[in-house]
Amino acid sequence: MRAAAFTLISAAALASAQSKPAVIVVEKSLGNAYQNTTIEVSPTSDYSNPEVLNQVSSLYQIGPEFTYFCFAYNPAGEFYSDEYFGLGKPLHLSTNNVVVQAITCRVE
Repeated sequence: MRAAAFTLISAAALASAQSKPAVIVVEKSLGNAYQNTTIEVSPTSDYSNPEVLNQVSSLYQIGPEFTYFCFAYNPAGEFYSDEYFGLGKPLHLSTNNVVVQAITCRVE
């Protein structure tokens, strides 16, 4: 009985997590400074705003308090890295800026 209740609670927590977007900081290098833009990426669709993603040096998740598995696509439609980025695990793309075609995030 406890196992069934725990499974039900876990499923409810996962459903709740899937409804919250990942909060991602898009960092743009400006030489000796950085410009940060905060975006939200839904776990059900990719984020692909070219006005924000046309110059990116790093990406990192700042919320919510659970880790998403996020990936950045290059203009050729391939991942920039085989490794995901998430809470406490930023993705450093370049000391300069690169174009990111899209960002996809999925729940842990």
